[in-house]
Amino acid sequence: MQAYRIVEWGRPAEFVDVPVPLPGAGEVLVRMKGAGLCRSDLDMIDAAPASQPYAAVLPAGFTLGHENAGVVEMVGAGVTDLAEGDGVVVHHMHSCGHCEFCHEGHEQSCRTFARGAIGMTRGVGIDGGLAPFMIVPRRELVALGALDPVMVSPLTDAGVTSYRAVKSVLGRLRPGSNAVVIGLGGLGAYAVQFLKLLSPATVYALDRSEARLADGRRYGADHVLLSDNRAAETIMDLSGGRGADAIIDLVGTDATLALAATVSRPHGRIVLVGLEGGSLRAGWGSLATTCEFAVSLGSTRADLREVCELAAGGKLIIDLERFAFADVEAAYAKLRAGLLTGRAVITFN
Repeated sequence: MQAYRIVEWGRPAEFVDVPVPLPGAGEVLVRMKGAGLCRSDLDMIDAAPASQPYAAVLPAGFTLGHENAGVVEMVGAGVTDLAEGDGVVVHHMHSCGHCEFCHEGHEQSCRTFARGAIGMTRGVGIDGGLAPFMIVPRRELVALGALDPVMVSPLTDAGVTSYRAVKSVLGRLRPGSNAVVIGLGGLGAYAVQFLKLLSPATVYALDRSEARLADGRRYGADHVLLSDNRAAETIMDLSGGRGADAIIDLVGTDATLALAATVSRPHGRIVLVGLEGGSLRAGWGSLATTCEFAVSLGSTRADLREVCELAAGGKLIIDLERFAFADVEAAYAKLRAGLLTGRAVITFN
């Protein structure tokens, strides 16, 4: 079969012929239906040899694609609760199941597969979904029932990563509270929706793109604002000087983190998800008193199941643009140029 792979760091990804894998004990061979594309794929494709965070810690020679859903093709020994043709969605984090964090239900922090600041998973150091077939441990699959695998594939990273970040701030969001989402790309679209579904907060959505601000209104944001040098002042004015009880930064530049610090109120919480390499100055006078700062990575399998249940209930707007597997490079080019309508999803016959 053909697979779209990182063959060598510093060299463009390419189609390569590889054998169809066979499932071992406790594993499932998934026939791919939908594979979402992510900006982190571009970071890997563009990575120079030995560069952080990917090329310095991961050996090249793996298939891209970490937003994956499909149907069961074959099961390995010991898998008794799935059958050929069942729809499944793949948890985007790979976990050992036996380290301290896995035992505590924090498999996104699994130490066995941690490599520097990232974790090895399908499409990131381990063969992912940009191929017709993929092997997945049974414990990392969620059965889909009647849900369309193509439609839910973006939920496996963009959806659940933002869901995990939103869940971490819910304790601060009471009637009269305010939440800010910075960045309305693939993750921000879901962060706004989850905040409106799960909390009583007034939601402010920020982006540099006017088109995305229109999307923010469609996702349910109460206020949509350009992310410019007046954004903090506008938030404070609109909130009557209260500021934000929770800020989810899905960009992660120096400027967006500084904005988060400016609008956070005492006992607020700033959650960084974006990977743009910015930093936040912390200390007396630079953050509101008792404000918390957290870096949120990935999600748990429980998060994925809960997000799929919301989708099954028709509660999520899932915007995607479909591309045939043969057109994966065109899809990445459109992602790179910022021309997509929703998440790019590669589909397979």
